[in-house]
Amino acid sequence: MKRKVLIMSSVVLALLLTILILLPVLVMSLFLNQRQTQPQYNSSAFGIESERITLTTSDGLDLAAWRTFTDSQPLGSVIILSGLQMPSVTAFFGYANMFAQNGWDTLLIEKRARSQSQGESIGFGITEWRDVEAGVDFLAADTRGRDMPIVTMGTSAGGATAIIAAGQIPRIDGVIAISAYSNFVDLYVDSMSMFGLPRVLGTMSLPFMHLRMGLHFGFGALAYTPANGIARLGQRPIFLMHSTQDWQVPFSHFEMLYEAAVGAGVNVSTFVREGDWHFVCYDRYVYAPWRDLEFAGVVIGFLEVLVEGFVP
Repeated sequence: MKRKVLIMSSVVLALLLTILILLPVLVMSLFLNQRQTQPQYNSSAFGIESERITLTTSDGLDLAAWRTFTDSQPLGSVIILSGLQMPSVTAFFGYANMFAQNGWDTLLIEKRARSQSQGESIGFGITEWRDVEAGVDFLAADTRGRDMPIVTMGTSAGGATAIIAAGQIPRIDGVIAISAYSNFVDLYVDSMSMFGLPRVLGTMSLPFMHLRMGLHFGFGALAYTPANGIARLGQRPIFLMHSTQDWQVPFSHFEMLYEAAVGAGVNVSTFVREGDWHFVCYDRYVYAPWRDLEFAGVVIGFLEVLVEGFVP
């Protein structure tokens, strides 16, 4: 009888260990060594003209990017980033229009492994911060606005990437992070319910998730997280935006980022919207965000304060 119980226990433990090892592999197979092809949008449909350019990253990838311009001398430039898989950054030309109306140029960057940009694997911000670096280098060398503020703005994984990039690139003068996660592995645990699995499986498999990511990106690269990046901002301002019932990136990530910022003495301000609004901007206005008066007001207000305190 004892032998039978021992055998059954061994089988159960072996099965559990197999699940814990395979779960990160299966989840990461949705992202690693995968390219994302996204519907592309034309800026003219959003009421603004754009210039298509190519950026080259420090690790040798050519990225698709689009510049838009305000009618007068710009107050600065906003680099816009999109999420993990969808949509294309070209879906944010409405944001570019909103910024142009308020005196800002924009640079929309299609991150690596997406649509017209080169690259074969999504990097959760671990690699994509170099995409932002290419954009910052371009703007810093451009005569139109090189002595003016450069702000990064991203939604979801784009917000996470914006924070990581600012932690690595001192020339970034401010960040607008919308529904950003604090760490992808924490989001992995939170996402277990999306796969119909108990959260505890995600927690138990974390060592194997770290192993999977470390083998792919290098274990040193795992330090590139938004929680670590935000602590490196110093007095450069960051605007954290989130909705309370966001089902894609739980509100707890906003709380963790805010606590990390406060703990490091970072100049952080926040905007919280009740409900499930992953873009924070109401869905009906996402292609024309200036029509969401509250959303547009706080974003532009953040930029106005940033300009007032900017020292070239």
